[in-house]
Amino acid sequence: MTEPDPVAALAAQLDELRGQLARYTGETGHLRARLAEDSGQVLMLRVEVKQLREELAEAIEKRKLKPPPAPWWCVSRAEGEAMLAGLREWVETFLRPHYPGYAARLPRCWANHPEAVWELSTLRAEWQRIYDDEDNRDLAGALGWHDRFLPGVITRLAAAIKCDETGCRAHRSR
Repeated sequence: MTEPDPVAALAAQLDELRGQLARYTGETGHLRARLAEDSGQVLMLRVEVKQLREELAEAIEKRKLKPPPAPWWCVSRAEGEAMLAGLREWVETFLRPHYPGYAARLPRCWANHPEAVWELSTLRAEWQRIYDDEDNRDLAGALGWHDRFLPGVITRLAAAIKCDETGCRAHRSR
């Protein structure tokens, strides 16, 4: 019996190893190409996530700066006076000049009447929600503000505040 030729066996193993190496080289090349393609997509996704993160942080910051309806029930006297000063400024510099027909029905002594302070501060907060964010102005909200909220508030206040040229009823009752 003849023994197997060790050189032939090694040559066969070498051929098999060459085949495996060729397959692995091909697979590695494919994986490298896919990795390069995926890396580009991942890079683009990272850039997009970063932009979205910045936009979200900016939106959150804007939301923090936007005041909610005035919480008149839980503020100190000094805070309440500051809030009322801001509301007075809005009424006198925005509401009266831009809506003179409605504002004519609002007596000058409105700040003496708690119901007027509540209603006008809520009206102002809704106006700010609709108009303050230049990138997301709310058309439906604006239409509702003009159609329902502004006329509704002014009508309710005109009915509730019965002050005349003789003076403010709130001061007379005190």
